[in-house]
Amino acid sequence: MLFMALSSLYYFKERSRLFQEQKVKNRLIFSECKHMNKILGIEKECEMSISKKIEALEETKTEILIAFFLVLLFIVPTSYFLAMISLRPMQNSIETIDSFINGIVHDINTPLSIIKLNAQSMKNSLENEKQKEKNNRILSGIEDIEALEDQLLFSLKSDRYELKNSVLDLKNLLENRLLFYNDIRELVTVAVELDSCKIKADKTIFIRMIDNIILNAIKFSHRNSLVHVRLKNSLLIVEDSGIGIKNPNEVFMKYYREDNKVKGLGLGLFIVKSIASLHDLEVKIESKINVGTRIIIDLNKIKVA
Repeated sequence: MLFMALSSLYYFKERSRLFQEQKVKNRLIFSECKHMNKILGIEKECEMSISKKIEALEETKTEILIAFFLVLLFIVPTSYFLAMISLRPMQNSIETIDSFINGIVHDINTPLSIIKLNAQSMKNSLENEKQKEKNNRILSGIEDIEALEDQLLFSLKSDRYELKNSVLDLKNLLENRLLFYNDIRELVTVAVELDSCKIKADKTIFIRMIDNIILNAIKFSHRNSLVHVRLKNSLLIVEDSGIGIKNPNEVFMKYYREDNKVKGLGLGLFIVKSIASLHDLEVKIESKINVGTRIIIDLNKIKVA
């Protein structure tokens, strides 16, 4: 922009100077013509011609164009170099976090597997209802940790993930997950309106994407409210009456969290966006603070006729 401003200033100054020179030159020619007519005693009419095109002005344009390309050749590599230097600390921090997460997940797997096996083996031998309930809570907690591990590991390899597509009946899939959604938080109800819709997608990660969207809606909903899940005209719409989102354009960023008081790592919607992108889908968010949020995914690109 600075170059364009300076170029424009230079161009118009040169244009003004060249036209002024042309005007003076024309006046001299006109005066000379008048003088010669007077000497020769003739009454030839003298004309003052004004040229609208000055060759030197075209040369000025060429100079500016050459200067522009020279400046561009300098600015692009310099800008790239400076950007890399300034972003390197952030890149190093992200790589450190990713490496730490990867190590932690693998370290947790061994003791977690031992706890899960023991809890499952105890399940059938327990007779007391309270003990059974406690055992179920332990198993439920282990499943939550395993789901979190899957989320973390997927976030590390989302850019290298290879899809394993198959034909899915999305209506049946959502109906089967409904009981799970309603068990998460008793004071929030998940209601569905589903049309039949078959899609071609990677079942494992597509379920994870839907779970993340719906569980997020449940998590941030007010007490005794509804979360609506609609599958109509090849559109998947999840709508809640929750706290809303302040910055809808930023929630897809990795590790972004709007409220640090709420549990989580800020990976849920990042994973949603990553899975949607892998399937060439777009996720739209409409949200108002303390009114609610609506998430819309157009499934037409993966719909099976």
